[in-house]
Amino acid sequence: MNSQQLQVTSTTGKLLIVDDEPNILSSLKRCLIKTPFEVFTANSAQEGLAIMQEHSIQVVLSDFRMPIMSGAEFIEQIKTSYPDVISMVLSGYADFDSAISLLNSGAAHKFLRKPWNNQQLIEEIEQAFVEYHARLLNRRVLEGEHNPEYYAFEQAVRDRFAEQQEFCLVSLKIKDYDFLEQHAGPTIFTGLLTEIRGLVHNELPQGSQTFAFDSGKIFIIIPDYESETMIRKRLTTINHKLNEPNTQRKGCVKINSVMGYALAPTDGDDPSSLMENLRCAFSVDSVAAEHLCRFDSVLRDLQQRQLKIKNSINGALRDNQFLLHFQPKVRLPDQQIDSAEILIRWQHNELGWIPPNEFINLSELDGQIEQIGEWLIAQSVKKIAELHRFSPDLKRVAINISARQLANHSVVEQFESLLDQYGLPPSLIEIEITESCLIQDFEQTLKVLWELKELGVSIAMDDFGTGYSSFAYLAKLPIDVLKLDKVLVDGIEDCKEIQSMIAGLITMCHELGISVVAEGVELAGQVELLKQYKCDYIQGYYFSKALPKPEFEMLLLQQPFMI
Repeated sequence: MNSQQLQVTSTTGKLLIVDDEPNILSSLKRCLIKTPFEVFTANSAQEGLAIMQEHSIQVVLSDFRMPIMSGAEFIEQIKTSYPDVISMVLSGYADFDSAISLLNSGAAHKFLRKPWNNQQLIEEIEQAFVEYHARLLNRRVLEGEHNPEYYAFEQAVRDRFAEQQEFCLVSLKIKDYDFLEQHAGPTIFTGLLTEIRGLVHNELPQGSQTFAFDSGKIFIIIPDYESETMIRKRLTTINHKLNEPNTQRKGCVKINSVMGYALAPTDGDDPSSLMENLRCAFSVDSVAAEHLCRFDSVLRDLQQRQLKIKNSINGALRDNQFLLHFQPKVRLPDQQIDSAEILIRWQHNELGWIPPNEFINLSELDGQIEQIGEWLIAQSVKKIAELHRFSPDLKRVAINISARQLANHSVVEQFESLLDQYGLPPSLIEIEITESCLIQDFEQTLKVLWELKELGVSIAMDDFGTGYSSFAYLAKLPIDVLKLDKVLVDGIEDCKEIQSMIAGLITMCHELGISVVAEGVELAGQVELLKQYKCDYIQGYYFSKALPKPEFEMLLLQQPFMI
C-alpha cells in the first residue's frame, strides 16, 4: 500500500468559528446549518482556545481583528499547540496585507474575504478538512503508522462506534523500545507481541482485538466488558506479568510497559476524540504506580492546566510576571550569610502561584526553557549587581542553568556580555547544574563548563546524591561547590550509613578543593551534625525560605545569622 493508493476524501469533522461580532457568528451558523460539519462558535480567541481544549477541533475559521488577543496571535497559538489543525482567516480585504505573514509562515491555510459567498465558503471548509486528513496521513507515515494494520485498527474503532457499542480502547507502550530493539535485535518485538497476545487471550474478554505496529505501539479493543473495575484489574494483571523478570524471553529478561485506556462513548463520542483523549493519558505525568492510567475529567483538567501554562510562558516573559527570590546560604561555623541562590517564581494571572518544577519541566519539553533561561540569566546578573552595591561583602550568588543552555556556547557569550555591562567581578557568579545536564551530552557540557570556568565564575553541582553516577563526575568536572541533596540531609539523624557517607564525602571534597553546601536543612539536629562534619554552608527552611530581594537585603543587615 503506497501513498497514492490512500486517497484522502473526508470532508467533514469539527469546525470552530471565532468572531467577536455576534451577527457574523449567527450568519455563518445559518450558512452551515445544512452541512455535515459539527460547528462550534466562540466570540473571542480565549473562548476559542477553551473550546479546543474540550473538543478535537480539526478546522478553525477565525476573524482577524479581535480585542485582547488578535486573530494572528490566536492562530499562532493554534500552530504551536495543535499543529495538525487547519486555520483559516475570514476578514475584510483591508486586513490581507497584515495576514500575509500568517500565510507565509504556514500558520494560516487560507485568507477568505468578508463578505463571503456561501457556497464558496462551504467548499473552502470542505477542502480544509481534506487538508487536515492529508496532514494526519503524512504524520502517520512519519510515525510508522502507514501500514495495513493501522488502518484495520481504525476501521475496527469506527465499526464499534457505528454499532453503538460500549467498548474499552487500550494503548500499551513499551518504554525504551528503541533501546531494546537496538541491543536485543529487531526480532525482540515479535516475541513480546506473541507474549502480549497470549496474555490478552487469557486475561481479557472473548473478542478482544490486538493491533501492533513496528514502532512498538500496541492497541487493544475490549468489547462487552463487565465494569471498569474488571478492566483495571485485568489490565493491571497483564502489566504486572509483562514487567516481571522472565528468563524465557529471548534477548530481554525484563521490560517496562505502561498502559492507558479510555471508555467509549464516555471518554469520546467519535473515533477522533476517543483517540485524542487516549493520547492525553500519556501526554501528562500521570501514570500511576501500577503503570496504568485512565483518561478522565481530572486528567483533562491537568492537561488543560499544562496547556494553559505552556501558552502563557511567552506572555509572562513579556509582561515580567516571573519574579526572582533569594534563599540565603549560612556559612559555618561563624554563622554569616555571604551567599545565596536565586530561585524563579511565577504568579499566574489565573492559576496563581505555579510551582517552579511544574513550569520548568513543561518548558523543557517544548523548548521554552531556553527563553526562560536567557531571561533568568539577564535578570539575575542585574539583581546581583544591585546586591553587590548594597552589600560589598556578598561573596557569591548562584544561578540555575538548564541542560539546553549548556548545549550552546551562547550562554558563555551572554555571561561575558553581562559581566562587562555591569562591571561585576566574575567570582560573584556561581552556576548551578544538575546531573541531568551531564547525561544528555557530557562532552559538549564539559566544554561549555570549562569555558565558563575560564571567565572566572564558579561551578556548583546541585542535587548530589540523587543520581546514579555522581561520584564519577567529581574528578572530571571543574566543580567548585557540591550541594548535598535534601534526600541525604533528611536521613542524616537516623541513619549511621548516611552519616558516614556524608562525613566521608565532605572530607573528600575538601581534599579536592571543593566546598560543600547542605540544602533542605529543616531541623536543629541536622545542623549540629553538619557542623560536626565540617560542612561549609547550610541552606534550607530551618533558616529561611527564598525571599524577595528587599527582605533578603534586610536579612543581610542582621549579621551574624544566629543559629
